[in-house]
Amino acid sequence: MRLAGKVAIISGAASGMGTATARMFAREGAKVVIADMLEHEGRQVANAIGASAQFEPLDVTNEESWAAVVEATTRQFGKLDVLVNNAGISGSAEQDFYSTETWHRIMAVNATGVFFGIKYAVPAMVANGGGSICLFAHRGKPGWHSAAVLE
Repeated sequence: MRLAGKVAIISGAASGMGTATARMFAREGAKVVIADMLEHEGRQVANAIGASAQFEPLDVTNEESWAAVVEATTRQFGKLDVLVNNAGISGSAEQDFYSTETWHRIMAVNATGVFFGIKYAVPAMVANGGGSICLFAHRGKPGWHSAAVLE
């Protein structure tokens, strides 16, 4: 139970790596917030995990959406210890990968969304005495992982 007593927000947790991370965190004792745009799928994941999980709708490209998720998390669980910035897109499904619109969409999700998550999570973590931020990159093949710890 390495994460006993910890509270985590996991973006993009309604599928794939996000779901796997949420399940693993819950097995290790954490309370997890399944944060995603896919409401039906996100609620299913939270229900499957059980009492240690809750779903919160999140559009990572929307600053107010991030503020609401962090506020809901701290209201429900009293704190925030971990942010897993997992939501991401590769653009490989786009017909024209080099279109300006595709570029803006990829940057909004993969860069701006990460920034907003950090912007709203850090004050909650500092108020709690510290925390951890994990950044996942999705490329359709093995990617890189990075982590930061606030102490």
